[in-house]
Amino acid sequence: MSIIDTYNENSEFAKALDELEEYHQEDRRKHPERYDDNTKDSPMEITIKPEALDTSKLEEGKEKSLYRPSELKDYIGQQEAKDQILNYMQGCKKHNETFPHTFLSAPAGHGKTLLANIMANMLEKKLVVCTGGELKSEQQFIDKVIECNGGIIFIDEANRLSKRVGFFMLPVIEEFKINGKNLKHFTVIFATTHKGDLSKDLDALIQRCDLELELNHYKTSDLITIVNQYKEKQYPNEQIEEEIYIKIAENCRFIPRMARRLLREYIFNRDWQQVLNNNKIKFDGLNETDFKVLNYLNEFPSGLGKNTIANYLKVKSQTFEYEIEPYMVYKGLIIVDSRRKITDKGKELLKCLK
Repeated sequence: MSIIDTYNENSEFAKALDELEEYHQEDRRKHPERYDDNTKDSPMEITIKPEALDTSKLEEGKEKSLYRPSELKDYIGQQEAKDQILNYMQGCKKHNETFPHTFLSAPAGHGKTLLANIMANMLEKKLVVCTGGELKSEQQFIDKVIECNGGIIFIDEANRLSKRVGFFMLPVIEEFKINGKNLKHFTVIFATTHKGDLSKDLDALIQRCDLELELNHYKTSDLITIVNQYKEKQYPNEQIEEEIYIKIAENCRFIPRMARRLLREYIFNRDWQQVLNNNKIKFDGLNETDFKVLNYLNEFPSGLGKNTIANYLKVKSQTFEYEIEPYMVYKGLIIVDSRRKITDKGKELLKCLK
């Protein structure tokens, strides 16, 4: 019998596992040094620097690129963030200042990289894109500074930055100096799916960012506009019923990236029910995994820990916390405190769909 089977049959065992999980979480908060696995890189890990790659034999592609907005006026929604960006752009241009370091927080698929591309395009600066996990040494960050040449370094998944690299970056991005050498000024955009996920030790990086942007959940009307715009730019000769735009907006979990994907799939097969089936969407954007979680939580009224649920789904706890769980929380189907619990609304939904 597997540990999951045992877990399902023995609520006392389930309670013990959750208590053990809570103990480790509390111990991690009190003694982070015991869990610091980011201070040393694996000796088995090999990093290939960009300059070592031979791209001379690559042929240039001529295929049509997927449409992406290149100006803020075409970036639908997020008006507050756009107003802040424009304000800083105008102010920096007027006073001949470098655009400030920026901290960008937004759920996955909400257009963080797209927004960075638009900002670089409007500032007429080179954009260098990387992830926090890629910057495994101080030299690799310096390589990005050299590559951007006074432009913008976009660091996605900034929460994955190691403490060592993060601490090294602090004086560099604040003073634009390394070993007493003045650097050409540049801008760093730190991006993450959740501000609270950034290590407390790296919170100082946020303090170096004069501009903090938080992208909100998209409205249904904005999502309809986004997919309509995408259709007109990418597939101008295709005719789409207004009803389909509405269905896409209602089933994309408020994520523009998913909305575009559902639209493309519908254009390719012209069968909305097949699109839902292919994406395992059961109702109102909720998929098979969501209902698996709801049914599982329904068996444990006292709630479950995130690691327990992630193990049940056979996914990483981060995947559950940042990709699966948020939509159910937003829809009011589960609540999150020390444990995850199904709400009365979630229970009612299960009854209605049986």
